[in-house]
Amino acid sequence: MAANVLISSGIEWNNLSYFGINSYFYTIKKAEIGFMIEFAGTYSATIDDKGRIVLPASFKKELGDLATEPLVVEKNLHQNCLDIHPEKFWRKRVEDFKSVLDPFDEEDDALLQFFYQNFTKVTMAPNGRLNIPDAYLEYANLEKGAEFIGMGESIRLLSTSKTGEMGMSKAEFLQKLKEKRQKKV
Repeated sequence: MAANVLISSGIEWNNLSYFGINSYFYTIKKAEIGFMIEFAGTYSATIDDKGRIVLPASFKKELGDLATEPLVVEKNLHQNCLDIHPEKFWRKRVEDFKSVLDPFDEEDDALLQFFYQNFTKVTMAPNGRLNIPDAYLEYANLEKGAEFIGMGESIRLLSTSKTGEMGMSKAEFLQKLKEKRQKKV
């Protein structure tokens, strides 16, 4: 499926309240990285026997200069799939997470450990190839076929066998959006 890749002009998006959706978004100022990233669209891909997969060309292009820096692969907490983040965006997320924790509190220490156990850094080869660790492939049930889905500042990677299960219909989307908007009012 073809995708549109958008580049924002440095506007800080903290939520989608304009659309009636309040969500946590990472605010990265234009001065920090030079531009905003907006991954969008869905792309099919294959995974080879060594766990390598090639990032879609439009996503690689969207990364721009960040393509030479590590990417963070995170085990999604809500479903068995992976989220891929440019490291600069991820650093902001880590800072935000750690800022609400007390390093001398036992429960906060356990939260921090769980958080750090659920992501790893990978580098991208010049051709866009990523080598995803086996434990992450197993977590997301990724074997041969996969789908990349642009999620704004991150990219979701899921098994093609799961794509239909994780999506929602247009009618469901509109109903849930309507409910969110009504809660806001």
